Amino acid sequence: MDIISLNMKKNKKEFVAVTCDGEMISLTPDAIVKHSIRVGEIDDDILNLAKYESDCSFALNKAMNWLTASYRSESELRKYLKDRKYDKSVTNYVIDKLKQYNYLSDENLAKNFVEYGQNKMGVYKLRQKLMQKGISKDIIDNALSDIGEQDDICYDFAVKKMRNLERTRENMAKVQRFLLSKGFDYDTIRRTFNKLNFDEDE
Repeated sequence: MDIISLNMKKNKKEFVAVTCDGEMISLTPDAIVKHSIRVGEIDDDILNLAKYESDCSFALNKAMNWLTASYRSESELRKYLKDRKYDKSVTNYVIDKLKQYNYLSDENLAKNFVEYGQNKMGVYKLRQKLMQKGISKDIIDNALSDIGEQDDICYDFAVKKMRNLERTRENMAKVQRFLLSKGFDYDTIRRTFNKLNFDEDE
């Protein structure tokens, strides 16, 4: 393989090598130096190794920047990197590294999500949201295992929803649907209605 040009990008953190076939390959400065990449003929295996190492570096930086914005699961990160056309081997490298740094952990994500969200939604909705993140059932079950009854939280939501509403059967049905949408189970809602002194047969 022949490299016909090798130029540094304006950010000075990336080089672009153009091959005789017109392929444009992004390389890190470290890979350039380590593998003695220059204009002219180069062994395909060396160029491929330099590309792989560079892709790993670029992908790791992108992943870390993306993860700082919000808690992300391993499944979400895999999709993020796949959408950016990184090979599976590069993705596996990035995920392994981030796990070593304790920067990526579905267990920690689930625990923190539940701890933060249990005062804002019921167990069913917490479970649904964690499932949407691609977290395994075992990890979700473990994260939810410490949650006790949510009667007080459900009651507070009901009281807020009932403000400016007459205590009619139709309006209380609206309250029930609202509480269900928040992820509270029927038993918790029933206890809330009992606390509100509302009989569903009224």
